[in-house]
Amino acid sequence: MNKISEIPEQESIPENPAVETSADPWRCEECGSLEVSYRTWVDSNTGQVAPAAPEQDDLWCDGCEEHTYQIRESELMSDTVEPWWKDGTTEEDREIITGLKRENFSVKNDRKAFRDACDMWWRGRTNDEKIRLWRQATAPEEE
Repeated sequence: MNKISEIPEQESIPENPAVETSADPWRCEECGSLEVSYRTWVDSNTGQVAPAAPEQDDLWCDGCEEHTYQIRESELMSDTVEPWWKDGTTEEDREIITGLKRENFSVKNDRKAFRDACDMWWRGRTNDEKIRLWRQATAPEEE
């Protein structure tokens, strides 16, 4: 008897199910990538996805190519990216990032006009653009 013929046919899970992207998607906590996934268990008999809180070993980021934690985009923005822009960039950094030049602005009030112009430029970026800039600026230098 052929044992393979006795194995019940399993319903396959579509590789790319049509799912609408969330307004607040999950992102990699380390690099901000949207290319994240988590391992889940599916009951072979019912096809039901078993609810579980994934641990780091169950989470994967294609951008980092390693196991990382995932957070919502809104958390990444409020806890990491926006504070980096506000407190983690120098005027020199902002010149490079924005293309604006300090010498083109008044020196009054400790160059407040320059900082305000940079902040206005920053507010005009999408979250994707801000995350890309943050990732480029904070990526470890390759040896």
